[in-house]
This record gives sequence, structure tokens and C-alpha cells, in this order.
Amino acid sequence: MTTAHGTDAAPVAVIGMSCRTAGAETLPEFWDVVSRGERHLSDVPAERWYGLDEQVAAANTPRAFLLDSIDGFDARFFGIAHRMAAFMDPQHRLMLELAWHAVENAGLDPQTLTGEPVAVFAGAFMSDYAERMNARGRRSDGAAFPGTMMAFLANRVSYQFGWTGPSMVIDSACSAGLSALGFAVQGLRAGDYPMALVGSPNLFSAGYYTTNAYLGGALSPTGDSVPFSAARNGYLRGEGGACLLLKPLDAALADGDPVHAVIRSVGSAHNGRGGGLTGTDQDSQTALVRQTLTKAGLTPRDLGHLEAHGTGTRGGDATEIAALAHLVDGPAAGPDGRLWVGSVKANIGHLEAAAGLIGVVKTILALRAGTIPKIAGLGEADGELPLGDAPLGIPVENVPWPAGSTPRIGAVNAFGLGGSMSHAVVEEAPRPMPSRPAPAPRRPHVVPLSAGSDDAVALLARRLLHQLDGPHAPELASLAHTLQYGRRAMKHRRALVVSDTAALRTALRSLADGAGLPPAQDPVAREWTDGGTPDWDVLWKDHDRPARAHLPGTPFQRRSYWFDDAPPPAL
Repeated sequence: MTTAHGTDAAPVAVIGMSCRTAGAETLPEFWDVVSRGERHLSDVPAERWYGLDEQVAAANTPRAFLLDSIDGFDARFFGIAHRMAAFMDPQHRLMLELAWHAVENAGLDPQTLTGEPVAVFAGAFMSDYAERMNARGRRSDGAAFPGTMMAFLANRVSYQFGWTGPSMVIDSACSAGLSALGFAVQGLRAGDYPMALVGSPNLFSAGYYTTNAYLGGALSPTGDSVPFSAARNGYLRGEGGACLLLKPLDAALADGDPVHAVIRSVGSAHNGRGGGLTGTDQDSQTALVRQTLTKAGLTPRDLGHLEAHGTGTRGGDATEIAALAHLVDGPAAGPDGRLWVGSVKANIGHLEAAAGLIGVVKTILALRAGTIPKIAGLGEADGELPLGDAPLGIPVENVPWPAGSTPRIGAVNAFGLGGSMSHAVVEEAPRPMPSRPAPAPRRPHVVPLSAGSDDAVALLARRLLHQLDGPHAPELASLAHTLQYGRRAMKHRRALVVSDTAALRTALRSLADGAGLPPAQDPVAREWTDGGTPDWDVLWKDHDRPARAHLPGTPFQRRSYWFDDAPPPAL
């Protein structure tokens, strides 16, 4: 692993990425949700917000963007005992899953990083699980000691992966994930560690916070609010999370890491007394964005897209638009000379602590796809928003964002409830140098698949097919090489021996449909399917090894783990 000692402005590469939201388990699925303008909003079952005040529930319409379940976890995959899993905050479990998939997405087998000084920074600020235990009168349990302490959100990842770098949780309320990103970038630039993982989950299982948020006027009483619309009336809560694996750009390029995008700058600040105790003000937002851009040698005109905090509150949305209108005093770098302002909260809700990081993921996918997604559910922007004459655009349809002579640049806002603000500037990945066509393989490529069950192998096949249908489908050689070297081998295995992408699609479709495959005749493939550890090096020469590819991670085989279902402790 190459270590790079950079400067305060040295770019940082995002080499791995993962997310989970309402309606999406993978990056391609998340992009489908965003680019299609889907809104996975549903009524909240009574047990989800256990303890929600009855009068508050009757006076409002409890709706949110929910995951299908939050009790599911693949404890066996991570080698965690049943009792420990049952008393582990579901946010800790989600963080483990997101971390594993982010490393795999970088084309790396997490086991190869054991003992490395990788840093872990997590953003979080609520823990409903411990609150629910207390509300239900659950007796104390030793497994709840690490299971409910917020520090273990990061520490559990470091322990699980055997990483020795800094490991800490950052709490700045709804800017927590983006604040954590800032700490990670700062340490990478200083050379304090060679790689950093930043993650932020957001799940809820109790009603205390929701009760107070309704009483405080933060949440939509109607359960149907769209950012920047005339009818916006408060925010809608969302479950999910995101994770990024980071490395200094020069080191990533030297090590042959795949690069999703580049973090140019991250800034954090507080509004002092400008916005009151629970908000931010226009001047503070303007100052933070300008300072963060200046650190990267940029101006507001260099931005093409800005992922707004955009929660759907009347005053909050208007203040953010006013700040941006004051910033951009001439043509911007986006389509039609505009700075296009979006909000993924319309698709998946406000992920609170994870809001900033999921905004970064959306921005990176928009850069990769060359499309600025529409704000879901928005037919027309509120005519009273203080746009003035500023060249700002609020997309009600997807806006093509083609590549130009200079790199496309986006940005992300995240504002915390207590006045803490963070802003990140994200640039598209360096464009690869033109290369000669890849030589025909000396032999068909061996594509190994493995997971915890045959059903999971079929799911992995479906996800690989989805990846091949995306805007940046990997080349066959890269896909094969990544799966050979960048995954932990599991019990249930299949080996596809294919010479081109068409043959790969056919084989993957057969697996996805549950059809069998003929026994592998290739000796390397046969050794793999028989449970062995092939010497993949025999398939490659050093000069023709392809670049690693961003691929979907190993499917988890989740089972229900919940403290109510655990047996009482022995006394």
C-alpha cells in the first residue's frame, strides 16, 4: 500500500463506495431510485416508532422512508455470536455491512488489509435501540455493553477488520457524516494514515426523538413534503446509510485503485449565534461554501451541481437558496450556465446523521452518469424561493450533464440541527488516457462467484447483470480479475468460463434464474468450484493485468436478531 504525504489541498480519491436506502441495496439500485425520480415513502408501522406519543401520532400522519427491515443481520458472516448480535444496535450492524461492501467495491478483499493502519470515522447522533430496551423494561445484559455504546459504531469496524488507525465517532447532528469526511480527508492529507473509511448509518426503532421533532415543528405533519415545493411543510425521516473508502489520489493512481471521484475540499463551521440554537443563517452558509471552494482553488462559478441540505422545511429551504443566490454572481459551470440545486431527500427522506454522505454518493453517481437527477415529486419549484437573478436551476426533469474540456464539479451541503455546518466539493474522476484495445485473452476468462448459499450466488449474479447494464459497465477482464483477487472465498461457489461479455451475460442470467451450469472443464475453475485456492497468477502476466473494477459486494444472508428474542442472561 503506497502512502502519500500531501498538502492541505491535495485531492483525495474515493476508491470504494456503498449505500443502503429505502428501495436500494446497491449503488446501481440507488441510482435507479434517484434517476427515475422514485419516492419510497410509506406509513410507519406502530411498532417501528415504539413509544411515539399517542396524541402526537393522532395529530400527525407518521410516514417515513423505511428499509424493509432493520432486525436482519448476517452474524455468521462476521463471526458474531447470536447474543452479541441481538444486543448490537442495528446501526452498528449496518455500518459493518456498508464497510465490507465499500472495501469490496474498491476491488479489495478486506482480509488483505488486516493489520493496516486504516482509519475509521463514523458520523452518528442517535441510538434508538438502547432507548427501546429501556422503554420495554429489558433487563441489563453484558452484550449490550458494547452493543449500545456509540463509540462501537467505529470501533467495531476497526476490530472486525483488524485495522490500527484512528477510530472514532463524530456527532454534529445532521452534518455528522460530512463532518466525519472532513476529519478523514484532513488526516490523509497530513499523512497520518494511508487509507480511511468514512461511514454513517441512520436507523430508528423508538419514538422519543420523533415525538419531540413533531412537537418542535421539524417533521411534516401531513407526511408528504417535497423540498423546494410550495407545499413543503417539514422534513420526512429516512433510514439507510453510506460508506466511502478514501485514499490520497496520487497513491490511489500509483496502486492501480479504481477511482469513483475526487474530494477536492471539505469545510466545517458553526453559525455562532447567526441562525439561533437550532438553525443556520444565510451569511454563515455563504461564508462556509466560499471558504471551502477557495481552499480548493475554485469559485462558486466552477460548480455544476449542488446537493442541497434541502430538507423540505419552509425557512430552511428558502435560506439555503438565498445563500446560493448570493454566492453565484455569474454563469456557472452546469448545463445552460446554471448551478443546479438538488435534494435526494425527496427520494429517500432525510437520513439525518447520514444525510451528507448519501449526498456525496448521489453527487458521485451523477458525475459518473453525466446526469443531474430531477427532484422527485417536484412538478414546479416554489415561485417565492429567493432565486433573484442568480443562475440557479432546480431540476424538475433530469438534466444531461455532458463532459467538457474541464472536469465537472459538484458540491454537497449538510447542516446540523445545532448549527454545525459542513460542505464538500467533489470532482469527477480523472479521465483515463486513451489506450490501445485490450488484447484478446490467451484463454477464456475464469469468473469466480461465491456466497453463503446458492440463493445468494444467484442474487450476486443478478446484481452483476445490473452492473453490466449501467453507464460504466466493467470490461470482462477487469471483472474477472477483481472477483479472483478482491473477494473472500465462501462455501457456495460457481465458476463461469467465458470469452466475451455476451457469454458472461448468458451465464449470469442462467445463474440468476436458478438454472445449473455444466461442470467447469478448465482446471483452475474446477479447483475453485471444488473448494480449493487456485493460483490465479497463472492466468495473468504482469504487463496485461487489467485495472480493478467497481463491482457489487457479497450478498449477506440476513437473519433476525433482536433483543426481545434473546434468552434472559444467566445470573
